Amino acid sequence: MDRVHRGGLWQQCHANGEVERLTANAGELPVYLSKDLYKVHAVCSYRKTENDTFPYMLCSFKSDSSKTDGYLEITIPSHTWAIFPSELFTWEQFNDSIESLYRRFYSEWLPTAGYEQVNGMEFEVYGGRNGLNYVELWFAVRKIS
Repeated sequence: MDRVHRGGLWQQCHANGEVERLTANAGELPVYLSKDLYKVHAVCSYRKTENDTFPYMLCSFKSDSSKTDGYLEITIPSHTWAIFPSELFTWEQFNDSIESLYRRFYSEWLPTAGYEQVNGMEFEVYGGRNGLNYVELWFAVRKIS
């Protein structure tokens, strides 16, 4: 999914109130996550689709306090995750920041690290501190034998 489609989904979900509803229903962040994280993120390539489509949906981590009625719940199997964090940025710098992380993973790290991506699965995990934002790209990987 290119940034126009990704951004369009986020804009639509902000406009119709879905981001705010998901934030309210997400509950507390699980204890294993940084408290700097926002409650709404995105998961990519979490299922097989046609060759010309890209599965992308907004998501939150589930905890005991999450209200899940009316939401699709998916279970992500355990994986090794290669996590690429951005520097802090303003929202105007978002596209450059996330594109830089994708470029680093696909053109620099993946070809030389001795790992391969598992089914293309990835998360865009968002957070912020000191009035700025950051994103972490989480890629499911496995060691090449």
